[in-house]
Amino acid sequence: MTVSAFHLLRPLVRAASFLAPGPAGKLAFRLFCTPPRRRVRRENAGRGAAGPGRRLAGAQAASVPFPCGSAQAYVFDPDGAGRRGTVLLVHGWSSEAAFMTAFVSPLREAGFRVVAFDLPAHGASTGRVLDMPLGVASLAAVARAFGPIHAVVSHSFGGLIALAALAGSVPGQPPVSAGRLAMIAAPSSVKRITRRFGAGIGLGRRGQAALERRIHAVAGNPVEVFDGSAQLAAIRLPTLIVHDRQDRELAFDHAEALAAAGSFARLEETQGFGHRRILQAKPVIDSVTRFVRAEAP
Repeated sequence: MTVSAFHLLRPLVRAASFLAPGPAGKLAFRLFCTPPRRRVRRENAGRGAAGPGRRLAGAQAASVPFPCGSAQAYVFDPDGAGRRGTVLLVHGWSSEAAFMTAFVSPLREAGFRVVAFDLPAHGASTGRVLDMPLGVASLAAVARAFGPIHAVVSHSFGGLIALAALAGSVPGQPPVSAGRLAMIAAPSSVKRITRRFGAGIGLGRRGQAALERRIHAVAGNPVEVFDGSAQLAAIRLPTLIVHDRQDRELAFDHAEALAAAGSFARLEETQGFGHRRILQAKPVIDSVTRFVRAEAP
């Protein structure tokens, strides 16, 4: 649904959230969890210098089953005979594995096997919706198939999915193990992004509360449990947080909130790369590669 369509529906959504908050909350949840399928993304991305879509041609494709579907994974073996471990790449909302491939070559050259995958309802994976349990289940299945995982490199909403998986925040899903975590342009909490979404579609106070109750029912925990800083503080992994000051999709204070989790989290700011081009920025690629290569203290 386009932004203009949301704008036209705002009065109706606001009225529905007051008169029938339960159904309005369920509808808002469905909208919140339904990413757009963008068929031209990969073709358009190839115009850039990095050409991420074409890089998938060098990977071994694998379909990884998980409850409710299968995740399409792309495996890049390391250059040379040695292997230092597996690095898992987790893309963001309305993106796909191809957009994480700028990290592949430097990590392979450093001796890592790199595994990127499409989240549910994205790329070549199955499904029409992506919620926290589906995201965590797919990530956990890929980690089991290709682990042990040395590091997770995530972008945008993929960072919150990675955090929930590592912290074991979804009941019934054992925590995923990894040695290091890099979060690029990540939101600081599910609550903040749901509140922003609700305000954007005109959801009133009662409808917003119904939306958050629906998230609780589906995820098995209230939205407060998926606070990024609290989850980081619980797992205390060496964490690199990279965020651009000019990010128009997620303000820089998201990164500051994440970095406040503790001294194990290091914040690096960039200038002028925005929310998506940051994945192609050489300083970011170099910084993440150095972080992944570093030995644990």
